[in-house]
Amino acid sequence: MPPVKRTDTLPPYVYPRAKCYVLRIYIGANQPMRSVQLCPIDAPISEVWAQYEKHKKNRVKNLRWLLTEYSKSPAFTKNAKATKTLQTSQIEHLCAYKMKSGKPFGEAEIKKITPGAIRKYLDAREAENAPVAGNREKSLISAAWNWALERDKTKLHNPCTVVKRNKETPRDRYVTEEEYNTAYQLAETTPYLRPAMEMAYLCRMRRIEILTATRAQILDEGFDTKRMKGSRDAITSWTPRLVSAVNYKAGPVNSLFIVHTKTGQQVGKEAFKSAWTRLKKKMVTAGIEPFNFHDLKSRGCSDYKGENKLDATGHKDPKMLTVYDRKKLVVEATR
Repeated sequence: MPPVKRTDTLPPYVYPRAKCYVLRIYIGANQPMRSVQLCPIDAPISEVWAQYEKHKKNRVKNLRWLLTEYSKSPAFTKNAKATKTLQTSQIEHLCAYKMKSGKPFGEAEIKKITPGAIRKYLDAREAENAPVAGNREKSLISAAWNWALERDKTKLHNPCTVVKRNKETPRDRYVTEEEYNTAYQLAETTPYLRPAMEMAYLCRMRRIEILTATRAQILDEGFDTKRMKGSRDAITSWTPRLVSAVNYKAGPVNSLFIVHTKTGQQVGKEAFKSAWTRLKKKMVTAGIEPFNFHDLKSRGCSDYKGENKLDATGHKDPKMLTVYDRKKLVVEATR
């Protein structure tokens, strides 16, 4: 028998009750915590630790266990807030998803999760018209599985590696000059949308990159375009339109942020999304097909006239150009 860990402190998630020590176990969002009795309240701390280690050793390793362990790791917690929020939602969906047996997917033991089980899950998500969401959830399972493998938390082969992703149809919406100008005029009632639109188009920036952009990024040679999601930073050379966009001022207060409220505060993600939703409704009234804000980055990539579009967008993978370059080529007739 291995030596018992002795300490004056209680193990994680272990609490004293009137008559015993209990281990509180998280079993999912919106679910009550489960309590496991370890030993009587008069037991020595060493015995509490012994029972705790025994429970850990004998604990059933299911999908919920795998994803919960991963969610407590630095590999998960170091992610941006938005990524953690999204992946937490994905974990909740995966664990609560009802399998054909009627049991939650989270209760499936990992030793019984085969490539076929992953395939069935992806097929079910595709049948629900959520093929892309299914792909992202599969990627999360795969990342958690590889993380566990590297740390000897499991020796089981990752079943996701041999399963093909659901087919994804790239978005091909190209925003024309007329549509852009119309939307720009309609954005007059929410002035901060205008500089955001210009920066998305001129610098090929994402929404989050724009909302976090500060005046410290204004350099003599151009705008220091700081990118996220592993894309490469770049300095975008000045043009009259870009100068006008970064010099935007909503009110009398000088703001640290390029895109800001009348009081100089950073515009929040949800506030921006709400403002853009209102603008899309105005687009419909104006007779143009509403477009997403992210479509403006694609328009900037499509319209870029330089030699290297990959540098212009900051992408490291040339395959991403097929997603962002949406302008149709003009070719000559055969005769």
